Amino acid sequence: MRPCFVTLTHFLLRPAMQPIQTRFMGKERLKNCRRFFVTSVLLIIMLGCASTKSKDDQETDPLHALALMRQGSVLFQQGRYDDALRLFEEARGETPTNGTIYNMIGLCHLRTNNLPAAMNAFNSALKVIPAFTDARNNRGATFLALRQYQLAEVDFVAVLADSTYPHHWEVYFNLGLATQGQGQLGAAVENFTRAINAPRPVYAAYIRLADIKQQQGAIGQAIDLLEEAELKFPDRLEASLALGKMLTTLGRADEAKAHLERVIRSYPGSEIAKEAEILLEGN
Repeated sequence: MRPCFVTLTHFLLRPAMQPIQTRFMGKERLKNCRRFFVTSVLLIIMLGCASTKSKDDQETDPLHALALMRQGSVLFQQGRYDDALRLFEEARGETPTNGTIYNMIGLCHLRTNNLPAAMNAFNSALKVIPAFTDARNNRGATFLALRQYQLAEVDFVAVLADSTYPHHWEVYFNLGLATQGQGQLGAAVENFTRAINAPRPVYAAYIRLADIKQQQGAIGQAIDLLEEAELKFPDRLEASLALGKMLTTLGRADEAKAHLERVIRSYPGSEIAKEAEILLEGN
C-alpha cells in the first residue's frame, strides 16, 4: 500500500489568475507556493510570445524553466514519468538552486521505483530549502519504500512538527506505516486512528487498521472499520475485497459473497476482480 506523498502538479496546472491556495494535486499543497505566484502570472505572458524567442533566448530566460516544469507536471499526471523527468532535468539545468524541481525529480524516480535516485533528489531539495516540508515527507515515503522505517519515522515526526503543514492527516498514515514496520502496533493503531478521524479521512488507513484489529482478534472492530470505509468511499473497492477475504476466512461465505460480487461488478476483468472471483469460486 503506497504511502502518501506530495507533488507540485496541481499548482503548476492552475490557471495563473485564479486565487492561489496552499494545496496541490487534488491529492496536495506546498507551504512555500507564494514565491511562485508572480512567475505563474508572468508565464502567461511568456507563453503568449514564446514563438518570437530564439532557442538561446529561452535557455537564458528564467521563465523557461517554469514552462518546462508546467509541461513536466502535465506528463507526470498522465503517468508519463520518464518524459516528465526529462523536462524536470532540463529545468534543473537552468535553475539548479530550485528546490521544487528536485522534489519533482524525486517523485518521478519514486514512481518508477528508482529509489536511490529519488533519495538523492529529495536530499538535494532539502539542501536547497531545509524547511521544505513536502520534500521531507516525500523523503520519508522513500525511506518507507526502502524499509528503513526508523529513518522514515524521524522524517514524519519532523513534518508533523510543522504546524503550518496542511497534510497532517496523511502524514499520520505514513507514520503509522513506519511504526507498524517496526512492530510498534500500539503506535501504529494510534496513528491510523488519527488518519481515519480526520476531516478528510485517509482511506488506506481503514485497511491497515482493520488488518491490525484482525491480527489482535478484534474481529468485530475490523469488520466495522471495513464497512465504514465502504460507506464513506463508495468508489473504492479495496475495503470490499478485504471484507470479502476476512468473512471467507471466518467461514461466513454468504456474507462475503455480496462484497466480492461488488468488486467483480464494478471492475470486471481487473486484477482485483480476478482475485474476488477466485475467492468466490473457493466458496
